[in-house]
Amino acid sequence: MEVREADFEGKPAYVVECVQKTEKAFSVIYRIDDYYKSVVDTTKFATLSFTKNIAEGKYTKNVALRFTEDSVFYTDGKRVEKIPEARDIFAALYWIRNLNFSPGDTLKVPFHSSGKNQEMIVPVSGLEWVTVPMGKFRTLLLSPQVKEDKIFGSEEPIKIWVSVDPQHIPVKIESKLKVGKISFQLEEISIIEEGNK
Repeated sequence: MEVREADFEGKPAYVVECVQKTEKAFSVIYRIDDYYKSVVDTTKFATLSFTKNIAEGKYTKNVALRFTEDSVFYTDGKRVEKIPEARDIFAALYWIRNLNFSPGDTLKVPFHSSGKNQEMIVPVSGLEWVTVPMGKFRTLLLSPQVKEDKIFGSEEPIKIWVSVDPQHIPVKIESKLKVGKISFQLEEISIIEEGNK
């Protein structure tokens, strides 16, 4: 998973990209080759476009969405009215970092997925120390849950450990799949600019 600066139709944007692949040996048994790309503006972190290409076993699905202030447009021509503040699910996960929260809080974050406006429920717990390639961090644990969708293809709520400082840097993410689990661990930090990072 990577967050980087980019240009979107001549305007500055952030790109959140995530690639999930099985190891070559395991691919013989069950192949996973998923790609997600969320493009967001640099001020409100509002979604501009979202791409999802899923290939898991024999199941495949490709989705491309374009977000405007009040609508979401699908490649098949479908238009869905968007509720205020609804982002794609990846942008919503990153947007949580801008909120103030403490152990015991429960966050409610609107997002849009699969033709529907939904709400992500995010219980907050912690505190705990987590060690990753970047170092050792004191963290809070977020456990996003959605009723009618999956995050990272997970059958259960995923776990996201974020640093306790105001930046809430995602330090570690774990997601259980039908076969095994995936784990993201922080390797490097680059400051993009003041504000959203």
